[in-house]
Amino acid sequence: MPLRGYLGGFAPPVDPSVLVDATPWLDDPLFWPAFLLSVGGSYTAAVAFGIDPADVEVYAKEMHQAGSWPVITMDLARGHRLYILFCNFDDDSGWDYLLQPAGSDALIIAAALEGGFHGPALPWSELLMTANQPDSMRSQAERLLLLLPAVGDAGIPSGANNVVASAVTTIGAQQQQNEVAGELLAGGRRFWGDSEWTERKGLPVCLGQHSPRHPESPIHRLTLMAEAFGG
Repeated sequence: MPLRGYLGGFAPPVDPSVLVDATPWLDDPLFWPAFLLSVGGSYTAAVAFGIDPADVEVYAKEMHQAGSWPVITMDLARGHRLYILFCNFDDDSGWDYLLQPAGSDALIIAAALEGGFHGPALPWSELLMTANQPDSMRSQAERLLLLLPAVGDAGIPSGANNVVASAVTTIGAQQQQNEVAGELLAGGRRFWGDSEWTERKGLPVCLGQHSPRHPESPIHRLTLMAEAFGG
């Protein structure tokens, strides 16, 4: 598994035995409000799903227990794959979005929402395209919300709130969906600020200095990421 090699790159190396397949967790009623709280920054999510906020906080803490590193796998276009890894160190936690190119065991850090800090991984337009890619396991709404924390884009359109609110409704929110959507869209600014995007040789590039898709990135890297996220 390519994640084993990735964990070996930490100092000190992280034992691969900590990896936990968290993909089945997405079917747990507590997962989404906890994920939208801890990764997305939505404090309204628990209320929106009609769940006791205290229960959500307990679940979120369990997601980030040291010694257990949950990972969610998502298929992307043309055989590429994305891993969302919860990095649960003893004294800190974060989230890595790791792109595995098709036919390779290599991993590219698309975004890191922790001390290593890389990102954003993609703009709003690619989020919509990636969410719409065929997936036998995850719905369009689930894909969109899993990827949203890795988005940073100063040009997000005014209708984005409705798109995110609709996704939140689809996965089970019963009230205050617009408020949750607003919190999630604002959450990216915690990490990336207002990231500007442009093009280089017809490929999306991010002007943020921490993005793996900045203008000085190798053209093969820009091509690969555009292919994976844009399809």
